[in-house]
Order: sequence, then structure tokens, then C-alpha cells
Amino acid sequence: MSGCIGSSTSNIDATSINSHLKSGDASFNQAANATNKFQYDEALTDCNNALSDFNLAESSAKTGLKYAQDSNDNIYVNYMQYVISELDTKINATTELKTAIPYLQENDTVNANTHISLSNGYMDKAIEFKTDRDNLVLQNPSKFK
Repeated sequence: MSGCIGSSTSNIDATSINSHLKSGDASFNQAANATNKFQYDEALTDCNNALSDFNLAESSAKTGLKYAQDSNDNIYVNYMQYVISELDTKINATTELKTAIPYLQENDTVNANTHISLSNGYMDKAIEFKTDRDNLVLQNPSKFK
């Protein structure tokens, strides 16, 4: 996440948002890898860690959205909305993966695969929001440092 240049927007804690987003991504990826290796307890722990980081990032991003709205600058508002949407879909993806794991433990592959498929769909959507966010930065380089 790029830092925003501006008055109200300078209060946006981009460092915290970015840090928790990266940690959440790493934990989610570890959870997926652990699931693929049938290490379900580790996968559940990693899911919980990812959810914690994504929720912390989302909380900071929602505060950042208020600052962006106060700045009356639609580019910053749109950027923060993309961040929140990305985080929301990652929270959903992680929740679906976490829901799938007990089904895997019980060898209920039908229900497990339903939740894994939903998780994958949410992560695909999260990538779209990140792309939208990155494109907004590329189109407005003077607004981001």
C-alpha cells in the first residue's frame, strides 16, 4: 500500500494496514499449504492468525476511509474502499477455508470442497480489488508516495 499525500489523508496508518495485510496473506498461504499437507491443526492456527491480521488491517482501513472522506478526494476514498473490499473478501476466503478444515478431518470431501471452492472464489475476487487499487495508484502517481 502506498502512503497518501495530503492533509486528512496523512492520518491514514498505511504502514499498519500494509503490515497486517502482508502478515494475513502469509498466514493464509501457510494455512492453505498446511491443509494440502493434511496438517489441519496447524492450518486452523494459521487461519486464526490470518483472520486476526485481516481484521486489524480492515479496522485501520475503515478509519482511513473516514480520513479519506474528510479530505473530499474521491481518489483516496476509492483507494480505501478497494482496500476494505480486498480485506473483506480475504476475511471471507479465510473463514471458508477454516470452515472446510473440520470437514476434511471427517473425510467429508463434498462439504469440504464446497467451502474450499468458495474460499478460492473469494481470493480471486480479492486479487481483482488489489488490481483495481494498484491501477488507481498508477493512474494518480502524484497522490501516492
